[in-house]
Amino acid sequence: MPEYKLFAQRVGLVGITSLIVNLRGLILIPILTKTLGASGYGIWAQIIVTISLVTQ
Repeated sequence: MPEYKLFAQRVGLVGITSLIVNLRGLILIPILTKTLGASGYGIWAQIIVTISLVTQ
């Protein structure tokens, strides 16, 4: 029984982590647009896209 409990805990941890990573954009975008403004957010978005294209 302890193996099943450990397995369930690990699966739950992976699920919670995936949820947080997927919701990161939803939480981060309003914060960035409010603090950086439109032009700052545009620059930030271009840098993120450039980094993602370079790493692929």
